[in-house]
Parts: sequence; C-alpha cells; structure tokens
Amino acid sequence: MNVANWSLRQRARAIITLILAIVALMVLYVARAALLPFILGLLLAYIMLPFINWLDLRLQLAFHRRRLALERSIQDRLQALIEALQAGLFKTIGVLFSTVSFVLGLVIVPLWMFYILRDQPEMDASLYRLIPDAYHEDVRSIRALIDEVLSGYLRGQLILIVIVALMFFIGLELIGIDFALLLGTIVGLLEVIPVLGPILGAIPALVVTLATAPSKVWLVVLLAIVVQQIENNFFVPQIAGGTVRLHPAIVMIALVIGGAVAGAVGLVLSVPLTAITRDLAHYLYLRLADQPLSPQEAAARVRNGF
Repeated sequence: MNVANWSLRQRARAIITLILAIVALMVLYVARAALLPFILGLLLAYIMLPFINWLDLRLQLAFHRRRLALERSIQDRLQALIEALQAGLFKTIGVLFSTVSFVLGLVIVPLWMFYILRDQPEMDASLYRLIPDAYHEDVRSIRALIDEVLSGYLRGQLILIVIVALMFFIGLELIGIDFALLLGTIVGLLEVIPVLGPILGAIPALVVTLATAPSKVWLVVLLAIVVQQIENNFFVPQIAGGTVRLHPAIVMIALVIGGAVAGAVGLVLSVPLTAITRDLAHYLYLRLADQPLSPQEAAARVRNGF
C-alpha cells in the first residue's frame, strides 16, 4: 500500500499506533528489571514450543476420541510439575534476588509459561484477526523467517552450552583442577557470546589453576584449545551451522555494537538480530520491487540467499 495514498483516517490511525508503540517500549524499558523473569520464561516457552506442538499432534493422532480428557490430565500434571519445579527454584535463588518485583515474577512465570504454551494457537488466531487479510501471507512469511533464525540459534546455543560445559568439566576433572563443575558451567554459559565466549570462559579456569596448581596451567590451555576445536569442527556445523549465515567480521562488529547498546543482553542477541534484520530487509526489497514476488517466493529467495 502506498503511504501517499492513505486517507486522513488511515494516517491518524498510523500515528496513534506509532505513539502507543513508543510509549509501550518506554514502559518496558523502565520496568526491564522486573520483567527479566518473564523474558527468560518467554525464551524457554519459545524453545519448548515445537516439542509441545509435536506432542499435541501425536496425542491427537493416537487418542482422538479421548483427547479432551487426556489433555486435561496432562495439563494438570504439567501444571503440578511446573509448580513443584518453581518452588525448588524459588528456594534456591530467592536469597540472590531481593527485589519484590523479581521474586514475584519468579512465582508467577511458570504458570504464565504454561498458559502461553497451551493457548498458542488461539493467540495466533487473535493476532491475525488484527491484521488485514491482504497482509496475512506477508506476516506468516516474516514470522517464519524470524522463527527459522531465532529458534534455530537459541536451541543450537542451548545444546552447545550443555556440550561445552560437559566437555570442560570432564577435562578439568581428569586434570584434577578444583571447582571443575563450577568452572565448566561458567565456560558453557559464556558460550552464548559468539567468538569471544570460549576465550572469556577459559579465563576463570586459568586463574583458579594458577592459584591452586600452577604446574597444570598448560594442560588447561591445551584443554581449552581442544574443546574449542572439537566444538568448531564437529558440533557448531551440525547444531548451529546455517542459522545466521554471517561472516565472522560482521559477527564481531555486531558484538561490539550490541555490547555498547545493551550490555550483556546485546552480546547474546546481537548476532541473531543482525541476521534477522538482513533477512527482513532482503524480503521487503523483493516484495517492494517494481515487479514484486509473492510472499512465498520472496521468503524462498531469502532462505536460499539470492
């Protein structure tokens, strides 16, 4: 739709929508500390959603006639399990976070995640009811492009965190370094920072080794090199390869900008957001060309990189 041909009513609606969006973003920024549990919960729900959808499909095929009763039973048990896990989590980290808003978020986030996962189809339907029919295919294509990059990246990083943490933990245990489990966990968590993560993660292990067993420092250095080579040559191509398709030079620039703009969160999300921005720009270019492609054709071109 050409903006120049918009009616006065359409322009007013667009201005009001833009103002409301800006106000909402400002409120979210001010309340960012209190919303952290919800953000983490949303990420977990997003990562779990394909499994939940797969499970739901299997249940429908296997237990079609008893689906309603079975779903209710599963939902009740899932809710009880989530509440039990939440209770344990609350006791563990409650001493670390004293703000009322953060603790309150931890209390209600598991239940909130449960409803998000359960009602995802209805939420999708509500979203599309707000969008004119002419733009439904574009929204579906854009959502699919974003989901392919973001979900693939997040799930890949989660798997890599576990693998790298286990490899480093086992290696430190074999070498005989104190606090092997803690140091391996730190290495795994810092894996979320592309390129720089493995280097930063090895620093605490080297410091502890220098303080407790200086003669084994070279073994820890060798362990870090071996783990990184195994990760880069075997696991990254299989697990996370192809999700962002960014040159290492672009990745480093994205990390610098992301860190400067949003700190640790920017370091973690700068790479997938850069890839998503690239794909959306490519998609819009193809859709707004003099001879525009259909949403499906434009999305296919973006996936194929041409």
